Amino acid sequence: MAGGTALEEVAPAENYILDERVPAAREDDFLSFSGFASSPQDRDSWFRHHSAYAKARVDLPDPSATFTAINQPNWLALSPDWDVVRIETLHGLAGRANSRGSDVDDSEANELIREMLKTREEGAAFDSLKQARLEKWLQLVNRGSYRRPAFVAPFAEVEDILEEQDWANRLRDAFGLGHIGLRAGKPAIVVLMQYSLIRVHNTHIGKPAWAASPTVLDDVPGQMPSPCFFPAPRKADPDGYGFTVDLSATDPSFRKEFLHGHIDYTLDDIRRIAEVPTDVPPSRIVEARSVHHRLLKDDSAHHADLPARP
Repeated sequence: MAGGTALEEVAPAENYILDERVPAAREDDFLSFSGFASSPQDRDSWFRHHSAYAKARVDLPDPSATFTAINQPNWLALSPDWDVVRIETLHGLAGRANSRGSDVDDSEANELIREMLKTREEGAAFDSLKQARLEKWLQLVNRGSYRRPAFVAPFAEVEDILEEQDWANRLRDAFGLGHIGLRAGKPAIVVLMQYSLIRVHNTHIGKPAWAASPTVLDDVPGQMPSPCFFPAPRKADPDGYGFTVDLSATDPSFRKEFLHGHIDYTLDDIRRIAEVPTDVPPSRIVEARSVHHRLLKDDSAHHADLPARP
């Protein structure tokens, strides 16, 4: 499969081959899950299995397998005294709220968030009824079925990007979020979340771990594993961070990323909202992966195991 040419085949197959951080016990659990390894598999059945495994082992349990003993070699011992950031699509947040019965649609949530941020910037009071409505909406977002570990980046890694006028488009690229783009011809609306790791740490006190290096098995896909994820070799960073695949066509950079346990959002976590007016074509993802691979190949323990690239 890794010797094919289609992005949706090559990228996930390369990731499985290159990921040297998956512990043997976790790999065995993946292969034995629902008797998967007992019969030959084609691409579609492999992807379906990955989706079923990730939902059962990563997305729904508390704690996720990411933070249990089966993944212990990837736990990170981080000091929780700094901020992290992540991007959420407004459509995704609203979908989680709607699944719990919210009557606030994307458009209203957009208006409420923008008004909240405007009053915050001006030092004015946010209308109490609107705040209550937005708080109830966010409570329903938090009650949605999404419980998976969160991919985040240290705030210091992206502070320079946030100073740019087109920060939303640039951050989408820097984080390798190729699924974010136009929806029915309209720009995607994204929300920037920023919060202290101390909240994550305190939420998960008493659990085995709360932060971890990302692996291919921590990707919870829809139809297929993400082609924008790329596993980081152990030698690439002694602290265990992963690296995002920058989708920018000019002056790409590579930012640190890691996983932390699920937390509930608060309104204070919402720092910005903006539009992403561009798509990321598959050809751009292919080129970005190629650049990223060249950057890391000297540190990769399994580079020689890849089939020759066409």
